[in-house]
Amino acid sequence: MPKINLLDESTINKIAAGEVVENPASVIKELVENAIDAMANEILVEIKNGGRSYIRVTDNGSGIINSEVSKAVIRHATSKINRIEDLNNLHTLGFRGEALASISAVSRFEMTSKSREEETARTIKVNGGVMIDERYTGSTDGTTIIVRDLFYNVPARKKFLKSDQAEATIISDLISKLSLINTGISFKLIRDSQIVLSTPANTSTLNVITSVMGADFSSSLSQIVYDSDKINIKGFLTNLNYYRVNRRMQMIFVNGRFVSNKNISSAVEKAYSSLLPKGKFPGFVIYITIDPNDIDVNIHPQKSIVKIDNIKMIEDLIYSITSKHLRERFLSRQMNPSPVKLDKTEIESNILQSKVLPENLVIDDPNIFDLETERDTLKESTPDLIIKIDEDAAIENVYEYLDFIGPIFQGYLIFEDTYHKELYIMDQHAAHERINYEKLVKSYRKKAIDIQQLLIPEVVHLSTEEYDKALRNKGIFADLGFSVDDFGLKSIHITAIPLALIDGSIKGMFYQLLDTMDEQPENTILKIDELIKKACVASVKSSDRISKTEVLKLVEKLSECDSPHTCPHGRPIWIKFTRHDLEKLFNRTN
Repeated sequence: MPKINLLDESTINKIAAGEVVENPASVIKELVENAIDAMANEILVEIKNGGRSYIRVTDNGSGIINSEVSKAVIRHATSKINRIEDLNNLHTLGFRGEALASISAVSRFEMTSKSREEETARTIKVNGGVMIDERYTGSTDGTTIIVRDLFYNVPARKKFLKSDQAEATIISDLISKLSLINTGISFKLIRDSQIVLSTPANTSTLNVITSVMGADFSSSLSQIVYDSDKINIKGFLTNLNYYRVNRRMQMIFVNGRFVSNKNISSAVEKAYSSLLPKGKFPGFVIYITIDPNDIDVNIHPQKSIVKIDNIKMIEDLIYSITSKHLRERFLSRQMNPSPVKLDKTEIESNILQSKVLPENLVIDDPNIFDLETERDTLKESTPDLIIKIDEDAAIENVYEYLDFIGPIFQGYLIFEDTYHKELYIMDQHAAHERINYEKLVKSYRKKAIDIQQLLIPEVVHLSTEEYDKALRNKGIFADLGFSVDDFGLKSIHITAIPLALIDGSIKGMFYQLLDTMDEQPENTILKIDELIKKACVASVKSSDRISKTEVLKLVEKLSECDSPHTCPHGRPIWIKFTRHDLEKLFNRTN
């Protein structure tokens, strides 16, 4: 049996650091949370090379007195708690006393701090957990910490860091979230000498949301407010015209911390489930304040996952509040921008009776650019008595017999096949998607996408992360026929789009593409195919009115498609009723 060895202090610290310091963003999170606990109202974060080579966090908080600066880098030394019972009533973000010790163990660390009570500052330098310098210096009130060469002495950890761009994106997302919860603090993020995020101090929450998440998002919001003795909820929800293909525009904060909580997210999404298209997600920013005794933040090193007592009650409450808000504000068509004040008694009495609709199912077509063999991949448990989707029927052979009867529900078209005695219902949106998809795919194959210059460019206001992603993917946008230019102030200019998609929602197509760029690997046929599908989803609105002449033209174009039965994602374009089906419904058959 191998000999049991006692680890030296340096090795112990490096191992412990792995629990706290995962990447540059985790370093910044710990340092910024310390600054917030120190009552700073100005916090500056500067990074170089994605934070791999350089991180600086400067605050104007209370600082540390000279005699205690060196204690700050000792493990389990903290000013936040004295005993285990203090964990049950936490009002600070940091409390373990591990952050600075862990960071200084795996970097070249420098800290300068000055308290308001003293005239001089104290500077310490620590390399790999070893104090190499300590001196008095001059400085303004507050603390500045510089972290150089992260993981320089732990190469196994360093090689698992992502690219500079990816690490910078994670940091930007982190500072955005910290800004949203700390609206009384001015945050500034500098990346490679460029300011990428700046928020004002002591402003409204909505103003900070605009600075961080973009004007397009904030202009779609309405507010909910709920107060009781045990819980306070303040939130901002997007309207029914703003939705995304992923959950990136969803933020939940509990007692001043950003948390990932599927229960709360699902509760909001269920309230929207019958109001948004399939596969689309609402955006929201929700702040929840509960008794600190009802939450455990000490179950995960990054504190992003928390344990909440009575989570089912909170989930039901969120669902009930959101449902009531959507019903009163949007379904009644009263678009009053003032906050909706929700009655506590009514909400709580309805929680147990609330009915939740099932989540929608989205199934993507697995075939890539295979226009010859695409078939319907969507299998639904719809009774045969009511609807038949005849996959083997050669619908293209009946186009000449179709008589247009009329539109229904602003999105569906009814036809009669007088020869075969059959009734057809067409999904207008799906038909447009199929036509536009095949046209764009064929143009892309030939590298000859027809471009339509916009007379008035479309301006899109983005979040910090989205703005960076849009500019980073200008080449892919161009390949697909979209001309995207920097317009400054986290905004972009769309000056041209594919001619095939000219009738679509320009912003809708742009957001579909931007969101999909997160989900697919770079520069693959799969990615391009999925991007084209997403663009085509927004290329026509299902509620668009259509004339009889346009209907006939639509049918003609659809008949020329290689796969006229389904949309690019596999949903049916046509549903057929035979005369026998109708007679069954009216009990006219034996």
